[in-house]
Amino acid sequence: MIQYQASWVVQKIFKAKKYYEEDGYSEEDVIRMQHFRVKEMYLKKRGQYTKVTWRRIIWNNAGLPKWIFVGYLAAHRRLQTRDRLKAWGCIQDETCPLCKDEAESIDHLFFMCPFSMKIWAAMLRWMQISRSVMDWNYELAWAEQHCGGKSAKAEIYRMTLVGSIYYIWQERNSRIFEGVESNAEAITRSLVQDIHGRGSMKKCLGKRLQELNSYPIV
Repeated sequence: MIQYQASWVVQKIFKAKKYYEEDGYSEEDVIRMQHFRVKEMYLKKRGQYTKVTWRRIIWNNAGLPKWIFVGYLAAHRRLQTRDRLKAWGCIQDETCPLCKDEAESIDHLFFMCPFSMKIWAAMLRWMQISRSVMDWNYELAWAEQHCGGKSAKAEIYRMTLVGSIYYIWQERNSRIFEGVESNAEAITRSLVQDIHGRGSMKKCLGKRLQELNSYPIV
């Protein structure tokens, strides 16, 4: 038993030595270490990457985790929209299931599709933002420029953006896989209820949510 344990420890030591060498540490570096930090090892294994400009919009977000996940995929342009599925040979029809007119893509879905444009325009008015709906790249750029801070208005904007993306994506999936359709008014009402429910968990958002204590006009 003791011999087995000693063998196991030796194997672990050799394996650890291999990991250190792969990450550029010498034996002298390891001996001089006063503390071991997992974060440092992780960063060396991951390598250096340029930070994406929209990271604050997605990760500094008080929205539901499922909203943030779908928003992350949208920002990376990794949602499985019909234009991508057609390019892979999975489907033949790339028509948007929301407007049933143009080809579905990230840029169309957020927010050039007439249906999703109506939702996002209503949410902008609800947030008391007076501007036109823009395409996906400009919407992200606008959010980065105007709503990356810690103010209540910025936090609620970020929540509303990823929440709108999530609800539009869910509506799209419901129409494709379940044959169930909701109108824009029902979607915006559900989204506002969720924003109030989620935002009420943070005291700093209370005053701003009181100012937005109404449903959007679609």
